[in-house]
Amino acid sequence: MRAPVAPPTDDVATRAQLIRALADPTRLRVLDLLGEDGPRCHCELEAALDVPANRLSFHLRVLREAGLVGTSRRGRRVDYHLEPNAMAAVRAALPSDAGMVSS
Repeated sequence: MRAPVAPPTDDVATRAQLIRALADPTRLRVLDLLGEDGPRCHCELEAALDVPANRLSFHLRVLREAGLVGTSRRGRRVDYHLEPNAMAAVRAALPSDAGMVSS
């Protein structure tokens, strides 16, 4: 008989949310654009990615909820930017290689 699986801790759940956010090609492209070119508005991202506005909004929401992308308002426009600690958060979310055997 197998032992019951424990529910994920908040830390594991947070890490999994971040990894899921990265697991989509469109979201990775958004991060690439923001990392290379700095803040961009929704319309600029939409044009660069050739993604319908409603789909892009969904992807941006996932990235915001994972803490990878932030926003700032400029009049009626909303600019999206890569959060300063985004890359550190990605590295921290990945499993440690401390217990892995090299080949």
